[in-house]
Amino acid sequence: MAEKIPVILDCDNTMGLPGCDVDDGLALLYLLGSPGVRLLGVTCSYGNSTQEAVHRNTLRLLDQWGRRDIPVYRGSQGPGQLSSPAADFLAAAAREHSGALRLLVTGSTTNLLGAMSLDGGFLDRLHTISLMGGITEPLLVGGKPMAELNLSIDARASLEILRRAHHIRIATAQNCLSSFFPQSDLTALAESGSPVGAYLAGALADWYAYNVEHWNLDGIVNWDVTAAAQLVCPELFDLNDTSITPTLESMAWGMLLGDGPAIPVQLPVIRDPEQYRRRIWETCLAARIHI
Repeated sequence: MAEKIPVILDCDNTMGLPGCDVDDGLALLYLLGSPGVRLLGVTCSYGNSTQEAVHRNTLRLLDQWGRRDIPVYRGSQGPGQLSSPAADFLAAAAREHSGALRLLVTGSTTNLLGAMSLDGGFLDRLHTISLMGGITEPLLVGGKPMAELNLSIDARASLEILRRAHHIRIATAQNCLSSFFPQSDLTALAESGSPVGAYLAGALADWYAYNVEHWNLDGIVNWDVTAAAQLVCPELFDLNDTSITPTLESMAWGMLLGDGPAIPVQLPVIRDPEQYRRRIWETCLAARIHI
């Protein structure tokens, strides 16, 4: 049997909070359903909400799922605040699993800079970093402009990570648009015969309704799951080796293409959106949680 890959999820999880995105929670569920993954812990960032709200909500969600065996660490409160239990854990885990640790980052990047401040070799010890965030052109969702959040909210940290890390995969906002899960999926989940499916049908209903009202979408873009899937199941993607050229000025609004020095990265594109969507739900429904 192949050894499971060690993964840490660094996220701004707000699944279950009114008017807030659910995709970090779905990325967490996807990891819990991935048989080849050993989830070492969750480090909490800010972005979708405050650090306090994200930390409290992540503990609540794992408690609801019967998975408080997964450690949860409080992270940075905001840009420039580098010291945190999350940074300590990230640095220690990278040393323990040097060369093998995969890091999934679906919120702000400040915790990573905090780990770098503790251990200058932190990024060198990682196998892969998979980020969700960044744009390659102005972003339109449902015909309306949407601002980038994850990489722009701490632009200095993001630029430092991008320039110093190796083996970076970025699920850009544009490429995540193919990670679209239509309204009909709620019915399919409810009728799946799975307790996890029935739970998700109820837990996601408000966010589906929010997207109809605010973004003219008959479904949801599952942003963060894209970054999780490209880390765990790269065969679902064309990985697209390329270069980005951000500057501090471009990163302030999440733009990966500026006039800075070239940085080698992968910008994965989903090969078959229908096959991808089926695999995502199958993996989530296989998660070992207790509803």
